[in-house]
Amino acid sequence: MTKKSIRKTFRFLVMIALFASCEKVIQVDLNSKDPQIVIEAEVTDDISTPQTVKITKSVNISDGETFSIVNGASVILNDNFGNNVTLTETSPGIYQNSGLQGVPGRIYYLTINVAGITYTSVCEMPQSVQLDTIIVNHSSGGGPGGGGPSGPGNGNSNRAESLTPVFQDPIGRGNYYKFKFQKDNETSTSLFLFSDEVVDGGVNNRSLRAGNISLNKEDTIRVIMMCIDKAVYKYFYGISANGNGPNASATPANPVSNITGGALGYFSAYSARTKSIKIE
Repeated sequence: MTKKSIRKTFRFLVMIALFASCEKVIQVDLNSKDPQIVIEAEVTDDISTPQTVKITKSVNISDGETFSIVNGASVILNDNFGNNVTLTETSPGIYQNSGLQGVPGRIYYLTINVAGITYTSVCEMPQSVQLDTIIVNHSSGGGPGGGGPSGPGNGNSNRAESLTPVFQDPIGRGNYYKFKFQKDNETSTSLFLFSDEVVDGGVNNRSLRAGNISLNKEDTIRVIMMCIDKAVYKYFYGISANGNGPNASATPANPVSNITGGALGYFSAYSARTKSIKIE
């Protein structure tokens, strides 16, 4: 492989930034006569985060909205160690439970029943990867432009350009990562994906821009690194192909779901590591 093609492939896989919220990025045929169930389900080993399932339904665009809330669903989560919990609807369309602790290496089974129709999915939680530190990257010059650690910046010393999550990717291909930023009560609407399909077993030095979150001096930013499985990675990568990411497509299509039964969406069992850093 030539250096040019390596750089092209590396750049292609390094970062996928979607400047739309995760609640709006699922592409559906809004003019379809048949509404479709949309499931966004997550199980994590982060003890501060309850296991959460969001269920909506796509509706005809002529009805004046794109998604409607699904109430009264049966949502059951269990693992391969015999643990079983029923998620409670804590707010319209949101089902949660904190009784089942996510454990890396375990297999999780999701069963949802909506109006007599059953949807199922299976996902194994990847082993966690240590998030060592976060590097703050300031602009390197005073000229106009987006800048970054190696390019022209906006000359504003009170803001950072990007953050670099430093972690050691385990040797052996097949590690997939998703990142998000939080500041106060605000969560980044950009979606960042990393993969070791091109560069395996190295220390990450790839930076992330925070999208809608400004990185101002004295701000404290929380970075969440999620280890996800390949099916979930492919799902979100498929979303980027339908949006304004580097793999944007002129003919949008629904990303491949890992949920059976005809629903759109995804089920992700992920291990998470977090770091907070103050912008100096």
